[in-house]
Amino acid sequence: MNARLPDHTVIQAIRPKVLFKAIENRFPGQNVGFTVNIPSPDIGGMTLLESSVLVSLAKLTGASSLFEFGTFMGATTLLLAQNTPVDAQVVTIDLPPDEVSSTHTGDVLKDGDANDDYLRSAFADQGARCLARADAAVHSKVQQILQDSTTLDVREQGFEHQFDFIFIDGGHHFDIVKKDTENAYRMARKNAVVLWHDYASNIHSDVTEFLNGHAQGRRIYHVEHTMIAFELLGDFSTLLSGS
Repeated sequence: MNARLPDHTVIQAIRPKVLFKAIENRFPGQNVGFTVNIPSPDIGGMTLLESSVLVSLAKLTGASSLFEFGTFMGATTLLLAQNTPVDAQVVTIDLPPDEVSSTHTGDVLKDGDANDDYLRSAFADQGARCLARADAAVHSKVQQILQDSTTLDVREQGFEHQFDFIFIDGGHHFDIVKKDTENAYRMARKNAVVLWHDYASNIHSDVTEFLNGHAQGRRIYHVEHTMIAFELLGDFSTLLSGS
């Protein structure tokens, strides 16, 4: 369920069909499909609509170098690896499971801190189980980093200006989203798409608060009926024109 957004937000809401129309415009005369697994019923997964939005943006931009903040069960990592070119590379980062507490308290459906604790606990217990079950073709495209994303040294890793698709879905506290976003722009190529999950979430309000402030002077879109917001950088900013 999406939270009620403040009237003053500068983030532009668009219908999913705007993206789908852009796909039709880019691939005229083609039936553009995608591979998706049955969504996990667990907390923290994405809906089928959100999955189609992510894949649509990957295909619209022709993404070949992708970075994901927040591996969790590996479902989104798998989705991106399955729906990008065979030579694409997906880098994903999450906390080392052995450094995460496997306990949690509170109402995980109403309290953001409790929800994050639950997600970390599930990751500590099970790891990226969707990714672990994937075939060799997927594993050959994926590089998994086990590290606190806020300690990521972009320059040391050789990640500066290396990615054309960056998905931010790690920790949901304001300072973590801010740090991951700052790193995302350092890692982005001139033409890239940066995406955030949990915008307009009833639980993780820090993501919405951060993005509403961050969006000042930028063209950031929120896809209605999802918790996905995104920004198209460089020449990609024209991809929705005429859709």
